[in-house]
Amino acid sequence: MKTHLLQVWVILLCMTLLTGCPWLNPNPDPAEGEGEQPIEGESPGEGEQSREGEFVEAEFTSADASNYYRSDVLTEEPAMESDDEVANGDRELVEPDIIRRAGDLLFVLNQYRGLTIADLENEQLLSQTPTYGYPRDLYLVDERAYVLVSRCHDIVYEDGLLSVAYGSKIYVLNIADPMNVVMETSFPITGDLVDSRMVGDIIYAVCSDYTYYDVSDADGDAVVMDAAAKSYGATWAVSVNIADTSNIMIADTLNFPGYGNLIQATDYAIFSVSGNWDAGYNEYISEITYIDISDPAGRIVMRGKANAPGYMADRFKMDAWQGALRVVTNTWWPNRETYITTFDIADPDRLARLGQTTLASASGESLFATRFDGPKAYIVTYLMVDPLFVVDLSDPTNPEVKGELKIPGWSTHIEPRGDRLIALGVDDEDGRRVMVSLFDVSDPETPTRIAYESFGENWSWSTAYSDVKAFTVLDDMLLIPFSGWNDGSGGYDRLQFVAWSPDTLDALGYVDLQGSALRSFRSGGMYYAVTQEQLAVIDASNPRAPEVVNAVTLAENVVDVAPLADDWLVEVIARYDAGDTLLRASHPYLDVIGGSIELPVPYVSNTFVWNNAVAVVATVYEYEPKYQAYTLVFLVDFSTPENPVVVDRWQVDMEPWWGGWWYREPMMVDAIEPMPGKSAPMHWWGGGYGGDSAYLAGDYLVLRGIRNTYDISYGDSDPWQGLALVDLAGADKIAYVGLGYPEVTAVTAAEGLVYISTKRPVGQDAQQRNICAYYLHTLNPSSLDITRAVNVPGVLLHRLPGTSRLIFEDTQYADDWQTVTVLRSTEIVGSTVRLVDSAKLPVGWWNFDADGANLYYSGYRYGYYYRDADEPVSDRSGDYWNSYLVGSYPISRSGTFMTNQELAVSNTWINLLGVKDNQAYISVASAAIAQYNFNEAPPSLDALLPVMGYPQKIRFGDSAAFAPLGYSGLESLPY
Repeated sequence: MKTHLLQVWVILLCMTLLTGCPWLNPNPDPAEGEGEQPIEGESPGEGEQSREGEFVEAEFTSADASNYYRSDVLTEEPAMESDDEVANGDRELVEPDIIRRAGDLLFVLNQYRGLTIADLENEQLLSQTPTYGYPRDLYLVDERAYVLVSRCHDIVYEDGLLSVAYGSKIYVLNIADPMNVVMETSFPITGDLVDSRMVGDIIYAVCSDYTYYDVSDADGDAVVMDAAAKSYGATWAVSVNIADTSNIMIADTLNFPGYGNLIQATDYAIFSVSGNWDAGYNEYISEITYIDISDPAGRIVMRGKANAPGYMADRFKMDAWQGALRVVTNTWWPNRETYITTFDIADPDRLARLGQTTLASASGESLFATRFDGPKAYIVTYLMVDPLFVVDLSDPTNPEVKGELKIPGWSTHIEPRGDRLIALGVDDEDGRRVMVSLFDVSDPETPTRIAYESFGENWSWSTAYSDVKAFTVLDDMLLIPFSGWNDGSGGYDRLQFVAWSPDTLDALGYVDLQGSALRSFRSGGMYYAVTQEQLAVIDASNPRAPEVVNAVTLAENVVDVAPLADDWLVEVIARYDAGDTLLRASHPYLDVIGGSIELPVPYVSNTFVWNNAVAVVATVYEYEPKYQAYTLVFLVDFSTPENPVVVDRWQVDMEPWWGGWWYREPMMVDAIEPMPGKSAPMHWWGGGYGGDSAYLAGDYLVLRGIRNTYDISYGDSDPWQGLALVDLAGADKIAYVGLGYPEVTAVTAAEGLVYISTKRPVGQDAQQRNICAYYLHTLNPSSLDITRAVNVPGVLLHRLPGTSRLIFEDTQYADDWQTVTVLRSTEIVGSTVRLVDSAKLPVGWWNFDADGANLYYSGYRYGYYYRDADEPVSDRSGDYWNSYLVGSYPISRSGTFMTNQELAVSNTWINLLGVKDNQAYISVASAAIAQYNFNEAPPSLDALLPVMGYPQKIRFGDSAAFAPLGYSGLESLPY
């Protein structure tokens, strides 16, 4: 518990340092009207007068907890129709996969959209059924699909709180009508899914739960507990009987010790491997558990155990053959050795070791590819060169290394084909490139490499490195996915065609794909590649120039949505591999698709609706002749949704603002000459906070960023950051405004004006705690006039529409040296700031949004339940608690905070996405969107929408709220 509490306090301290400067309370005039009176605080610190005379004395000061930081300074499954069926006895063993075929139907377990069914003959998408969680395994039996997912988030609403149950799940879906899939039932499985198999009528799932141990005693000294030395978690097996589709049930569950992170299986046993330290805590071992699954009804029995030295990296390093279990392991540094160990499994209760040997010439090397092939094993290790070892296992009591071949690079996967080996690996002779090699092992004592081919430009990689089923081996062709980066077009994902025969390899052509290829296959004279984004149909009649002739979309990356008038929407779809962004109009209620337009930029950071047009802000990266980043702005007219038109385009020569703290050299931009008397800085300490870097102020698009020179500059020093002002109404010239202030903490826009918050340190309070003062500057983007800085109590959150009243977020020190958040309502007339009202939030962390005269907040509140409240604070002991809540403060016309409504909504983390018409939308653990109605007291949960994606924002149309979910698409809720 003490370790966990320390971690929480460290996290909270980091959050305090990163979220901005806290403040001390002012001595304001009494507030008028309703609401909480201003909080009395310390006497103000001394103000600071700028050399240009624009700053006033600091009447309002705040806790400055952040001024420690300164801103100045496949393998092919034969034809795939077999569904990986392996006949090992009376029951068929089916290996897991994410793709299955049944005739002309292709079933894909898509990470973003769930179970996806496509018609290969007609090349069209039939249906997509969400399966919440990370999709892992798919099995087809008659008219049902069985989908296994890990990292599943089940949102539970109970006793007024939303909670999240994490684990794994088996979905049972009726696929009799592939265009109308029906979810019949599901089975929750505790823990994280490690692997699965289907044997006969039983689906076996092995799950694990990683456990963190507190290995400190009461004085904080390290203690090695036996539990920590022996295991870092637990593993269990679950069997699901699917023989009777009207009564699918969990047949058995078996728990066994050890954190098992990989399995290998036959039709009679599952071998689960967990890594542990031996009793003396001196040597890491792989503990192998024999799990008996020979019962056709699904009963599971734990039998014997065996230990092998070192760790086992993947399931290909373990194999059962003719009564012997053969394993290959690798020990840790400094004495890294590769061991081959065999065990007798004839008596499952006593796994006796038969023999063991080491790869003597591989001492000190890492173990990579391993593949068993009947009485032989092929093993690849690597340090500076790639030794391929041929091991004779025909006598399991005497494993014998027969031959060895040293070549550059290394192999990650091996496919035996008789006396030939096809190996996928890495060519490290000129960068790191994807490589395929052909070996002759007809003479085990003298293996030779006949040929090899590598591809990719300097640096490339393959999804098949981690998922070997992405590497397809056909009788005459290899299909190899590879990805890379080039300075001309950026990233790419490709599928390489390589012809092979027993004596040759010939790298032919490749096709570009949207997304990395997960599987590829050949059917009916055509080739197919499946990515998370598309099903690509490939004509390889000329294999040196294959061509994607059709692409069925499986998932699009919806990065934003722009609601227009009359319920029209514009979806913003990023296509990184194509290097562009698609804007597509649609009408969800009329089920009508409008026109679309492609913009030649893949990275869109913001979109804004302006009149009947959409302003798109995109970041561009260039690497030749040197690195630079700048912004392109496109104005696309959607007044006729069926025919969008780009009506204007601007290039903003300013590096976009990223927030945070960093050290960098200036980006040299020569578009504007230096101002008289101003010199470009040589190096910068960048400082500030995250958040938006683009804002809409009336007809002006305002971009925050970094450049060397500016048209006009404000502040005391040479500016290194500033604003670019783009007139959407038609002016071609972009105005660059430098912000020469020591620290710019926030920029926002409201009612056609730009508000700039800055901060200055003003010393310490009576308790020697740092304090600072915030100032507010108001910029008119049309005239470039800026007001004299006024001292304000915090960072600007919101301007009440149609008034001169501004709401600030302030932070003050509490008596126990913690900080509290205080909302400040002010009225500003010229350079006079009058504090109208204050409202203190509990100790915690908060984020805010506003809707007209209502300010909303969500956050994390924490504290202790003390066991004895009469004890002195220093002697109290208690239990830590926290809750996540959402609330609102209505603000009167006079600017006072009225009675707030606050509701604890969850025991897991939340994020306020947006508010509209007294409806607050929050993301719950990125697993669901909850809609709370603040028209009622107390607020009520009106909708709860599970999602497969990660909601980051919400946009409001005429009658609905829309949440772009990236590759998981677009969801909507009413309001």
